[in-house]
Amino acid sequence: MVVFFEWLQGSALSVGLRASSWAYPLVNLLHILGIAMLVGAILILDWRLLRQRKQPEVSVLAAVLLPSARVGFALAVTAGLLLFIARPLDYVFNPLFQFKLGFIALALLNIVLLHRSESWGNAVSHNRPDGRVRLACGVSLVCWLVALALGRLIGYR
Repeated sequence: MVVFFEWLQGSALSVGLRASSWAYPLVNLLHILGIAMLVGAILILDWRLLRQRKQPEVSVLAAVLLPSARVGFALAVTAGLLLFIARPLDYVFNPLFQFKLGFIALALLNIVLLHRSESWGNAVSHNRPDGRVRLACGVSLVCWLVALALGRLIGYR
């Protein structure tokens, strides 16, 4: 496995990202933009569902925020992969990076389970989140905020 990451770090893409005075900072900026779009949208929607208010309607918020979250996720993952490729040996064995990926995986599993549930459909169509939806929103908030914090801490390790 180490051989693969050594090869990846020596690849033309990795060397090019590290050697360019513009490429790595630009990719980093795109990663941050993607995270802002993703986490910002998720925080607003989760917070609305946790508060159990009537306005704004869940269906209206979801229609606006979920596409933004999807685009943000795609941008964050794409840019994140490029950041990883630039320095794979710095990240792959870093416990903070591993925990970050774990929390992202938990957040994604939480989203899949929630959106497949009848509770989510009722929350969106009837504007009434039940206890399962509220629990999933709490788990979502924790997972995304912890992943965000771990990602920031990686830069200091």
